[in-house]
Amino acid sequence: MASDTRHPLLADTSSLIAVANTDQWDVLVGSLALTTTNVCKHELQNHVNSNAHAPEGSRDQYLKRGSQRVLNHLDDDSSSWSCVTVVPRPHGSDAGEESLKQELSEHGDSYQVVSLLDGAARRSIRRLVDDHGYDIDVVGPPYLLYVLFDNDLISKAEFCEASGEMIRTEGWTGYEVVKNAWASIPVDCSEFLDEDVLPP
Repeated sequence: MASDTRHPLLADTSSLIAVANTDQWDVLVGSLALTTTNVCKHELQNHVNSNAHAPEGSRDQYLKRGSQRVLNHLDDDSSSWSCVTVVPRPHGSDAGEESLKQELSEHGDSYQVVSLLDGAARRSIRRLVDDHGYDIDVVGPPYLLYVLFDNDLISKAEFCEASGEMIRTEGWTGYEVVKNAWASIPVDCSEFLDEDVLPP
C-alpha cells in the first residue's frame, strides 16, 4: 500500500463500510482507486476490535465485517487504495470527517470526489471546497457504486439494487438521509426499487 499516493476519490469511514457490505464490493475494489486517511483507518480498526463477539445479523457485526473487508484491502500490497497520514491527528466522534477536511485543506487539488454520509459534515466540506475554489463533488456512499455503473462495470439494475440494499442495511430512513444518499446521482431507479429507498 502506497501511503503517499492521492487518488482523485477520497472516502471516509462510513462510506467505506457502506460499500464494503454490498454485493458489488469485489467489483469496486477491482476497479476503483481511492484514498482514505490514517484516522479513518484507525476508526475501521476500532470497529473490528470493539465488535469482536458481535452477534450474527447485528449492526455491530455489520460494522465489523465491513471494516475488516476495507482493512484487508488497504493492507493488500497489490491494492490500488491508499491511506494518507493527516497531522495533527483529530480526535473525537467525528475525527474521520475532520481528517478529510484537513486533508482537503492541504491537498484539495489532488481530489475530484469526496464521499461521506453525514449531512452536516458534507455541508462543512462543501463550504471548504467553495472557499478554496476547488472543483470537487461532495457525495454520499452510493456514488461509489454509481462510478461503477457509469463505467459500464455493473448494470443499471445491479447499481439500483446495491444502492437500495445499502440504504436498507445502513438503516437510512427519513427524507433528508435518503435524499443525501442519492445526491449527485443522475439515475432513475424507480423501476427497480420501492419508494422508501428512492430520493424524494
